[in-house]
Amino acid sequence: MDTLVTYHCPLRRYQEQLPKVIQSRKDKHLVHEELVKIMKWKLMRGKYRPQLLDLVRINTELAVKSTSKKAFRKLPNLSGAITALTNLKGIGPATASAILAAAFPEQAPYMADESMLSTPGVEATDYTLAEYLNYAERIKTCTEQLAKKDPESTWTPHKVELVLWAHYVARELKPSLLDDLSKHKDKAPSANGNGPSATTTTTSADDDHNVASNGAADDAPLSSPSDSRSSADLAQVTNDESSSQDGPAENNGTAAAEDDSSSSAIATDDAIVPDVSPSGKGTKRDLEAEEEESTESVKKARA
Repeated sequence: MDTLVTYHCPLRRYQEQLPKVIQSRKDKHLVHEELVKIMKWKLMRGKYRPQLLDLVRINTELAVKSTSKKAFRKLPNLSGAITALTNLKGIGPATASAILAAAFPEQAPYMADESMLSTPGVEATDYTLAEYLNYAERIKTCTEQLAKKDPESTWTPHKVELVLWAHYVARELKPSLLDDLSKHKDKAPSANGNGPSATTTTTSADDDHNVASNGAADDAPLSSPSDSRSSADLAQVTNDESSSQDGPAENNGTAAAEDDSSSSAIATDDAIVPDVSPSGKGTKRDLEAEEEESTESVKKARA
């Protein structure tokens, strides 16, 4: 009898336990409770929409098992797998990518806002299947570059996506962390006096981010939250909701409006995170609304 693993830490559940549980099943699939937990995990970092959780809960156990089994069998065809998963209620391309990243991290990256914004050539504006496939292909390219650079490494598309996310958030919240890493790089000698030191090895993650950000184009500029994505490859993003993704899934108009992406991080299992950006400011939509209200007030006062 298939046993559902008991989870305690949402982040550990998603990154470590869930992949092992799915892979251990003879016919790899997801169960209903796991789907609900993935949606909870995703909503914690974006605008909290309880109705999405309700929609996901409507799916039957049989529907979740059969649909996820069908989707997993379509891999490495990401397009087919994503399309199959969006047949479930409340599931759009972003949540579908979270499911695939949990089950097969070596094949699929998660559609996180921060990771997409750090990937040249990805606009991250509509979160459609086509945009995900473009993003996934670029992540795959830089994964291959990293593997070529270090054949003994264990890079996967999901790991590359996590590095992009972590680097983006660090630059947004505390850029000095990255500066400190650069300053200490190569300073500490190794234990035997030869080869790279532990510090060098640890801080090489910053270099790996540079490779990941460049993707297929080695000379592409590094994206940062403060540069407004001024390069040709990093077009201006309409960030209606911080760390949220709403996009239509092909052949599934309902799931299009239902999907709401989150960044690849976790809070507590039942936390409700307000709709604000990592910097603490309101979303673009909120700021525009406040500006309009202010303008109307001035007009009335003058009248």
